[in-house]
Amino acid sequence: MKHWVFDLDGTLVDSFNHYFIALDEIFTAHGKKFSPKYHHAVLTQPLQQFFEKHLGEKSVKSAFELLQSTSNRDAKTIRPFTGLTETLTHLKSKGARMAVWTNRDLVSAKLMLKHSGLDQFTEICVSGTCVKERKPNPEGLLRIMKEFGCKSDTVTMVGDHEHDVSAAKSVGVRAVRASWHGYWKMDRCSYADHQFHRTEEFSTWVKGF
Repeated sequence: MKHWVFDLDGTLVDSFNHYFIALDEIFTAHGKKFSPKYHHAVLTQPLQQFFEKHLGEKSVKSAFELLQSTSNRDAKTIRPFTGLTETLTHLKSKGARMAVWTNRDLVSAKLMLKHSGLDQFTEICVSGTCVKERKPNPEGLLRIMKEFGCKSDTVTMVGDHEHDVSAAKSVGVRAVRASWHGYWKMDRCSYADHQFHRTEEFSTWVKGF
């Protein structure tokens, strides 16, 4: 349990509501309405594909530009889920090394880590703009392992999406499914090594090591 890799949005930080507000602004700017029925799709589909479908191919570039600016703005106000800062503090006190692997861009990810105070725990941050292949491809995870100089059996990956779990399992890394944000129901993730529906449960498990 020496090395820990965390997803960011929906795992460490409670950011999805901010994301939906930003998307509402983007849709409005393009003369469209962002419906709540899109929530699950935009969290599970490639964003390029989502924008092409609902805004049109010609609007994709401007939509991404606006998303970048709103992401940078919101990154300053998004905070960790309750109890996770204390959990990471415990891990750090035990000598654990920690990294963040996220599909969001590097600029907003680093802003979020800085303003949430999570940067004090994060040695490495690999974003979707740092790699050629995003999740579920394990390229980002392998890059982190290379920088840590560690083997897969010393790594634990914690993420809220099946892409986090499948990427971890594909390279022999212990996978933990974080199911505490509540935006989609996941009673049981059969291929995760562990799953937690409350941050308190996760913290208790972590402190058992």
